[in-house]
This record gives sequence, C-alpha cells and structure tokens, in this order.
Amino acid sequence: MFFRKKKKIDIENQEVEVVNEPFNTYGLSDLLHFIKREIGVDLFPKKAIIETRIRLFCEEKNINSFRKLFDEIQYNKEMKQDLVNLLTVNETYFYRELIQLQEAIEFAKTREGVDVLCAPCASGEEVYTISMMFEEDLTFKKRFNIIGIDINSEAIQKAKNGIYNARSLHKLSDNLKEKYFTLVSDKYQIKKEKFLYLDFSQINVFDDKFLSFGKFDIIFSRNMLIYFDEEFRVKAMQKFSKLLKDGGRIYLGHADIVPENEYLQKHGFGSSCYYTKK
Repeated sequence: MFFRKKKKIDIENQEVEVVNEPFNTYGLSDLLHFIKREIGVDLFPKKAIIETRIRLFCEEKNINSFRKLFDEIQYNKEMKQDLVNLLTVNETYFYRELIQLQEAIEFAKTREGVDVLCAPCASGEEVYTISMMFEEDLTFKKRFNIIGIDINSEAIQKAKNGIYNARSLHKLSDNLKEKYFTLVSDKYQIKKEKFLYLDFSQINVFDDKFLSFGKFDIIFSRNMLIYFDEEFRVKAMQKFSKLLKDGGRIYLGHADIVPENEYLQKHGFGSSCYYTKK
C-alpha cells in the first residue's frame, strides 16, 4: 500500500507543491521475522500496533518502506540497536513483587556466597532493589554480587546513570530514599558508593557471549518470557540452565509461562514458585 503526502512551500513568493516519496508498507512480515530470530521477541500478535510504531521510526530515519529498513539493519548496527530499543521498552519500579524478592533473600542465606543475575534488568530498579535488600537485612552476612543485563542499550545506560523519577520510588520509605538516593531537582540520584557489588551489561540473552558471565546462585528473569513464543521460551530456559549453579534457583514473573522442557523443574506455586536444574 502506498501513501502520498503533499505539502506547499513558498520559494521567492511562488507557491510550489512538493510531493514526498510515498511510504511502502511491503516487507513488515520479513522485518518482524528478523526481529524474532535476533532477539526472540514475537511481535506478530501486536502487529497492528507495532506497524504504526515502526513506521514512525522509519519516518524519523527518512526511510520510506519496511523493506528498506529491513535491508538497512542488516549492516547498520546503530540503527538496528535503535530499533531494538524502540521495541523493548519496559517500565518498572523499586521493590516490585516484593514477596518473591524476600523469598530469594532467604534462600540466599543458605549459600556460601551469592551471585545474582537479573535478565533482563530493564533500567536497573530490580538490581538496585536486591542490593538494598541484602544491605538492609542485618542477618545477611554473605558476599554478594549482582549483574544486570538487557538488550536495550538506552535502558542499560539509564541503569548505569542511576537517576529515577519519584514514581519509580513510590514503594520506598523516606528512610530508604534518604539513605540510598540524593534528591536532585525532581529526580532521585543513586548514591553509587552504596552500590559497590553490582554491574550492568548490554547483551542479548541468546548471544553465546551471555554464557561468559559465569554461573549464578539466583537468576531473576521476570516478565521476559511473555514476549516469546514456545520455541524461544525453551531456548531461554536452556541458556539459564547452563548459567545456574548446582542447587541454584530461577525466579520468573507471575505472567511468565514455561513450557514443558528438559532443562528446568518447577517448585512451589504463586509468588513462592521457582525453578531448578533437572
């Protein structure tokens, strides 16, 4: 389908009609298949909504068809990352789904030391939350280290900057805000000296380099699987099983559905649910 846009401009007091090159919607399915292969996210159920979003992206980049965008991102890594950032924006906040976090902290006390992975970590609220909970639990005396990863480079940069609005902190007490943040204008800046045992990295969970992070006692992957179809959910579980230490646990989001697979075994239910290696 083609759409022609017209506008009139004045050149030396003469009105001239300019016809922009029409936008060609051909190639959207190929583009969505490519995104699914690259990052696992299945956008076909939201195709109508996504089409509008990607078309606006194309207009900003002066690209007049989905096919041209598809061709461009095969070699233009920066544009490909910009598109990934557009399609993987997730809002979150501090102390989200607290009961599950408390369960994980209690489990952490049974380990010699605790290595934690948050994948994806979005803009870092979950990573900072877990660190705060370790610090605030006076009965927790173990070494801990937390790594947050996400495919969205803008989210990772925000996590590293550690600047958040009041909405993100709405579940925190005034004491916690004062202890771990500095109020700058209407934003809250992380006191980085309070968070020495965490790090952030921009990476795709399906990238083999993902396995170079080592192994973990606890893996949080909350509300990522909801964007995958069954094939990619199983692939994600396979990756996580390789990263999990013996006796370690994986905590997923309440809406995440795990298909039957040969890698992980479910324990418990509701907010107390977790997975271990088979």
